[in-house]
Amino acid sequence: MPAYTLLVSNPPHGEVDLWQAAPNLGLTPAEARMKANYPVPEIWLADTDKPKLEEAAGMLRQAGLNVVIVAGDDFLHVPVQTPVKSFSFTDTHLVVVLEDSTIELAYETPITAVLCTPRKQAAPEQGRPAAWTNPLTQGLWQRSSSVFMTRDSLVGLGGLGRRTSTTGLGAGGPEAESAFFDLYASAGGGLRRISVVQDRVDFSGLKEHQLPRATDNLAMFVAECEDRFKHGRVDRRLANMQPRDRPLVGKTGAYDQVRKGFSYATEALSKLLESISPDLKPMSQFDLSSRLAYLTLR
Repeated sequence: MPAYTLLVSNPPHGEVDLWQAAPNLGLTPAEARMKANYPVPEIWLADTDKPKLEEAAGMLRQAGLNVVIVAGDDFLHVPVQTPVKSFSFTDTHLVVVLEDSTIELAYETPITAVLCTPRKQAAPEQGRPAAWTNPLTQGLWQRSSSVFMTRDSLVGLGGLGRRTSTTGLGAGGPEAESAFFDLYASAGGGLRRISVVQDRVDFSGLKEHQLPRATDNLAMFVAECEDRFKHGRVDRRLANMQPRDRPLVGKTGAYDQVRKGFSYATEALSKLLESISPDLKPMSQFDLSSRLAYLTLR
């Protein structure tokens, strides 16, 4: 099986020279602009010739685009999501209960976390995730990863009070369409990917900071992690992410006309992922994007 090297976008980008960038992407300047405006990391180029791809990366960087080179094997070795059933915050550790084990993450542990909130959860009249409608958590969803607001700051905005719901479980659709918070950390001798999926986790571990809605509780969980993991960083580029539907049978060609290169739901991406490993072919867009976000930050 060929060993692929991937060129992955790492937005945000700088001031882009579209005329210089476009030929290296095999696109027109207008198409290159659309690629540059997409705020989520995605695969732009792939090749078995690594030096060729590194040369293309250098040209794209000169044109003002932020890109990283990733080995296909590295992408394959990012773990699958391991959903959290429940959790608790101690004085020194985050304790997460999984289906078949319990993991303790010390707060000194360097972690990289990716927050994904699919746009399907947006309120139609506002075009924003439902969690934004709560003034206590609005700042959490809007801030970038470089702006810090702890859970205590939220309390100062007006007081959270005690929870009014003890379940902490939200109603929702399939896991692939639920908001989630992936924590990537070294644990047990290897990389672990611990996933707090909004509609599958018991939020009672937030104790007095638990809120009635699961969307708000996910925001509170993120705030707790930022407050406690001093060596952690949170990537919010997948916040309010617009999902791309898979094409219907027989319609793949039409989708590829609009979605250039290795955009999600294109035949080119499907074949590339299958070439790296057949296990990757059915991957959801959110899973794919979380892996790419992690690989651009590690």
